[in-house]
Amino acid sequence: MDFRTDILIHRDRLYRLALGITLHTAEAEDVVQDTMLRAWERREEWPQIQNMEAWLTQICRNLALDRRKRTLFEVNAEPEVTPVTDHTLETREAMTLLSNLMTLLPPPQDDIVRLRDIEGLSYRDIATKLELSENQVRVYLHRARQKLRQQYMEIQDFGL
Repeated sequence: MDFRTDILIHRDRLYRLALGITLHTAEAEDVVQDTMLRAWERREEWPQIQNMEAWLTQICRNLALDRRKRTLFEVNAEPEVTPVTDHTLETREAMTLLSNLMTLLPPPQDDIVRLRDIEGLSYRDIATKLELSENQVRVYLHRARQKLRQQYMEIQDFGL
């Protein structure tokens, strides 16, 4: 196994995953860098890993979720600087809310939603990656979207 050919090729996908979770470019870049560092530190395990992409994705996902949880509780967290309009503010709030709700989904629903709706993977690719049938992926995705929709609407209706 080689770091450049077997690990670094997943960098862009890991970045998109981290960005989808953290919602901040700098945070996502840090998460990917930490993922690469963890992978390098555990290089003696590489020969036993059957699916390098899945292994890296799991590391990245865990790091991004940890970072996301940490920043949710930080009072002085600075948002990214972008021109703010009413529409962008509403969109950002909606995306933050959905991202927070996604962290509450049970496995594998959380992974399936991210892989399908953020990464844009096909049902077949998701099924292969998570070792599920395509039918299971469709059912889990449907249930996860229903749950997200229901929770989102409850929060919107109550104005929380």
